[in-house]
Amino acid sequence: MARILIVDDDTDLLDGQRLFLESLGYEVATAKSLEEGIERVEAAAPDLILADLMMEHYDSGFVFCKKVRDRPETAKVPIIMQTAAPREVGFTFSTSEESDKKWIQVNEVITKPIPLPDLEGKIKRYLGST
Repeated sequence: MARILIVDDDTDLLDGQRLFLESLGYEVATAKSLEEGIERVEAAAPDLILADLMMEHYDSGFVFCKKVRDRPETAKVPIIMQTAAPREVGFTFSTSEESDKKWIQVNEVITKPIPLPDLEGKIKRYLGST
């Protein structure tokens, strides 16, 4: 059973995505902050991470992802960043170029809210059929 960590300060999103992913058979851990997310990464050894961009600070997601990538044991864990920034402030991020993936430190950026079937498809793309 694949383990997914969701790091987001939106408790409604956390609960909704957790319930949905558990119904698909995933083991799900959640965290509401950058620091709690790091604690969960160390404790849960996730197979995939869904991380919000703006939590305590506008760049908390970037800081979280860099800390995950800096750890040898989690450096290759797929990270999908979820953000409402494009919708709220019009600022977009892309991982279409390798140079962007390097500074953003994620595999993909998606705009919230994402329909749950679309989220399932993205997760399966990174985890295979697990």
